Formats: sequence, structure tokens, C-alpha cells
Amino acid sequence: MADSPILPAAPDRWMEGKWAILLTGLALTALVTLISLFQPNFLHKADLFVYDQLLASRAVPAQSADPVLVAIDEASLAAYGQWPWPRYRLAMLVERLHAQGARVIALDFLMPEPDRTSPEVILRERLRDQVDAPTLPATGNADSNSQRLAAALAKGPSILGYFLHFTDRPTGDQPPNPPTPPDGLVVTRLAGYPELPAMPSGPLRSLPQLTGAARGEGFTNAPEDLDGTLRRVPLLLTVDGTDYPSLAFAALLAASPDRHIQLAREDSENILRWAGRNIPLDASGHLLLDYRRPPPAAISALAVLQDQLPADRLRNRIVLLGAQATGLGDLHRTPLGKPLSGLAIHATLIDNILADTFVRRPGWARGAELALTLLTGLLATVLLSRTGFLVSSLLVTGGTLACYAASQALMISRGIHLSPLLPMLTLVLSGSVLSLLKYGITARKLRLRTRDLLDAQDDIIISMSVLAEARDKETGGHIRRTRRYVEILANQLARTPRYAHLSRFDIELLAKSAPLHDIGKIGIPDAILQKPGKLTDAEYAIMQSHTLIGAAALSRIVSDSGHPEKQTFLDYARQMTESHHEHWNGQGYPHHLQGDAIPLAGRLMALADVYDALISRRVYKKPYTHAEVCQFITEKSGSQFDPDIVAAFMARNDEFWRVAEAFADPVE
Repeated sequence: MADSPILPAAPDRWMEGKWAILLTGLALTALVTLISLFQPNFLHKADLFVYDQLLASRAVPAQSADPVLVAIDEASLAAYGQWPWPRYRLAMLVERLHAQGARVIALDFLMPEPDRTSPEVILRERLRDQVDAPTLPATGNADSNSQRLAAALAKGPSILGYFLHFTDRPTGDQPPNPPTPPDGLVVTRLAGYPELPAMPSGPLRSLPQLTGAARGEGFTNAPEDLDGTLRRVPLLLTVDGTDYPSLAFAALLAASPDRHIQLAREDSENILRWAGRNIPLDASGHLLLDYRRPPPAAISALAVLQDQLPADRLRNRIVLLGAQATGLGDLHRTPLGKPLSGLAIHATLIDNILADTFVRRPGWARGAELALTLLTGLLATVLLSRTGFLVSSLLVTGGTLACYAASQALMISRGIHLSPLLPMLTLVLSGSVLSLLKYGITARKLRLRTRDLLDAQDDIIISMSVLAEARDKETGGHIRRTRRYVEILANQLARTPRYAHLSRFDIELLAKSAPLHDIGKIGIPDAILQKPGKLTDAEYAIMQSHTLIGAAALSRIVSDSGHPEKQTFLDYARQMTESHHEHWNGQGYPHHLQGDAIPLAGRLMALADVYDALISRRVYKKPYTHAEVCQFITEKSGSQFDPDIVAAFMARNDEFWRVAEAFADPVE
């Protein structure tokens, strides 16, 4: 037995288009990494949203004993009148709080002007506003209500709030009346702790007589993120080289004997050390607030003023005092969606520190996210380039969920925020783009393969036609010319309203069918097919049967084909084979069809076949001129040929002549 021929190895399908996929995947990974370095707003907002979801997934810890909120709420305003209250009433409230045993009282409001309800202030304003007012006793700068409040503040540890401006001032210009930090506060910066940007320029404080009576002050500034959400607060801000604490942190310091603070850089993380605690700060020196636990319910100032509290309710507690009534405007959006008052946010900060429940954003987190993005992009590119659509979809979905789950687990177990957004974005973007790219590559391969198959099909059709026509020595390039003629006619017809339904696909199939129009001649005996003289009536009848022989053969193929495209093509071929010798007036053969009863394919080939027979040289005749053929066809319009097709021919007859010349039979 002879050895089987060695077939060439099939190409590695993975290698086809591999480099395009790999390079695209790497480019997408680099693009995401580059975009992340510039932190555009849309990406930053998306990152903040993901952070909020991760924060909400943590379990709610137990609440610390401190602090206590005392709110000037709707009930208080209903009982004592609109805000702001006279300071003598605030003094009464502070005195009651001290009497209840509060360890520290922090007042979350500013009082930079004299109290207009003080009798002395009323007199001064009347003297200022009424030129013809009667002589009144001089009052100087007295403000008895503020003096009353100052005396109340001095009775125990109290902290006043102030606001820091961030406007520019000339370098070296000292702020007027610098704030008063809690007594004994010492802040030490250890080596490695970074210099932080955006230092404030000066404070807006309460009246000196009030700040002088308090044990210290704290700023109330809290910057919101890009989306208007308050996620972090500074514990310390530096004004002209001096560190000042926030209101809530100042209250903690005033309540503690330890007022020594260290700012350190430890394991790539900013740390504030105080009272045995390591408080993590972000790159800007801010504390990320853990909002999982709702703030404690506020006690109404009305209950305090009317002595309605249990005797030990406030004993040894940090008390935060502020206005919290509806309409006062001190509400802030939080990551968990519920707006909180400034008073509640101060309470959250104190609770986070006392309960040691922190959210960490180490300095290495940014680098880790970029490294994970690059690694994820590389792995995704390699894997997605080797898998199909279903597996790729599962990889992208599973990888995205895994990134989120890993980040969530890190947040839950250790309170560390490592954003999964960049790796997730890389996976989704790579999966989408690479899938489209792979689809495009596959579609291109399919188009090329289909084109090759169609070309092979055309070659087979031509070969079959040539095989049939080879027995007729006089036909030569007839099959190639008639194919072009049919295509020209069909294209012209498609421009008319009656035949506007002819699509590009229909025209292509009609043209492909043309070479098979005389396939039935293969069943005609050579003695008849190649007879040099005139056929007898019996022989002519046999010759006419080639239309039925070809149609019958194609009908059997049509019945065996289940593919719609194949059936359409074979239907056109069968119709053309069977009816291309029919005449418009019914005088043709084999069925003597008339008018539109003749299939369009047959009507097209009828004209194309006659044109080619007349324009071509035969052993028994000389070729007609193109003008003579055009005249003949015009004369036969409505009798032998469809008038619409004759009109289409006349509109494009010059193209017929060019085809006839291009594919003319060689002269022997």
C-alpha cells in the first residue's frame, strides 16, 4: 500500500490574531493606569462610591460610653424662642451641664459678635441708629450676657469652636488672636512625617472674653469630597507653625490628662499617637470616619434647662452642645447616605477614637492598587486571548467579583481600604474590548473563509458549465459573458420602481446562476449537439429537452438542500435553466409561458443568451455588429423579450459590448 501523503499541519488558531489581542490588552491596561495617575473627576467619584459600599459592608461595633449630644432642637426653640438664643440662656444651659457633672463641654457654634440682646448692646445700637434719641447713660463696651456666659464657661472644662480661613496671606504675617489650644498640649513631629499642604491662614473666633474663659478651642472645619460627601476630618491643622486640634479632638484632649501628641510615619502610614492609641491618618493628615455606628440620640436642651435628666446622666461624660433643629442648615452628606449634623459628626470622631474603630488608607495603598491593576491587566489579556466568549465572560465576571470580595474582606478584617476599582475597570474594559476584537478577528476569518468557499463554489459552477459546454465546440466563453450580461441587466432593473425589491444578494445569486443555464446539454447526444448541419424536427425536439433535463437535475438538488441561501440560488438556477428559451408572447419552449408567468431569471437569460449568440462568431455565421444586435432586440421587444428588460438593455448596452470584447472567443 502506498504511503498516505503528508498533509500540512493545521495552523495554530490561537496564534491567528494573537499579537493584536495581546497588544490591545496591554494598551488598555496602560491606559487605565495612566488615567488613574491623573485621577479625573469621573474616576475619583466612582472610587468614592466603591469606598462607600465597602464601608457599609462592615459589621456595626459596640458603641463607646462617650460622647453625649445636647441639642438645641425644635422642642427647645418652641419653648424658648428662635435661634440664636440670648447668651444668658446659654450660660444657664452650660451651668446646668457643669452641675450634672460633665467632664468637658464643647460648644459647636461661633460667637464673634456681642450679644444683641444684652441691655448695654441694645442701648448702644439705639444711640447709633437714632440721632435724636434722649440722653442715655454711657455703656462702654459692656455685654452682660456674654459676661454671664464667660462666667459659666469658667466653672469647668469647656471648649469653644472656631473656623479657620484658607485665604492667602503674606508669608510671615501672624494671624490676629491665635486660637487657644487645650492647656499643656505638646505636638511632636518625628522624623519622616511629611509636610502637609493647604495650611490655613487665620481663624474666625468667638469674643475674647469667651475664649479667655474657656479651657481651649478647636476648629470646626471639615472638607467635603468631590461629590459633596464628608468622609474624613483633620485632627490637627497648622497655623504659622503651631498645631491646633479640631473641636472634637480638643474635647478629647481636655478630658484626658495625656496631652502629648506624636506625629509619626510608620510602615508607610501616617500615624497620630496619643494616649496609647495609634490613630491612622491618610496622606493629607485626615482621619477617615467610620460611620457604621449611628451617633447617640441627642438630649434636648429643654430637658437640661428644666432639670428633667437623671442625676448621673452626664456625669464624667464629654458633652457636645450645638444647634440641631430643622432648617438651621448644619447637615452633611455621609457615605452611608444618611445626612448628619455637624454635632453628630463630632460625636462620630470621638467615638471612633475611643472605640479604636478606624478605617486605614496606608501610603502603600496607591502603589498596591496600581500594581494589582497591571497584574490583573496582564493576566486578563493572556487568558482572554486564549478563551471563547463564554469562558471569557465567566473570567471577567468572576475576576471582577473576586477583586471586590478581596477588597471587602480586607476592609472587614483589618479596616484597610484598598480600592478594587482600577482592577475591576481593567477587567471589564479588557473583557469588553478584547471580546469585540476577537469577534472582529473571527468575523474577518469567517468572511475570508466564506469568500474562499464562494470562490470555490463559483469555480465548481464554472467547471460544471464548461464541462457541459465543452461538447459544443461553438460556445467558448459563452458562460462567462452571459453571467456578466445577467448581472448588468439585474442591476439596471433594480433601479426601477417595479424591481426595487431586487437586493444586492438577489443580483449576485442571479449572476451566479447564469453559468448553469445550459447544464442540461450534458444529456443531449453528441450526434445532435455537435451536428454541423440543420437539425431535423425530431432532433430539434431532443435539443429543446435540454431545458427540462437541467431543470430536473437542479430540482433534485433543491429538494436535498436545507440551507435557505442554497435553496434560493438553486431555485434561480432551475428557473433560468428551464425557462430561458420561453418568449414573452408565449411562442417559446418548453412550456409556452407568457409574460410575467416566465420567471425573471429566465427572462434575463433569454435576452443575454440571444445577444451573445448574435454578437459571437460561429462556424455557420459571421458575428452581427453591436448596432445590428441592438436593433434586433429592440424589434423583438414585447414579442420575444420582456419590454422592461429590453429597456434595461438599451440603457446599458455599451457595457454589453465591452463584456463581449473582453471575453471574446479566440479566432481560430
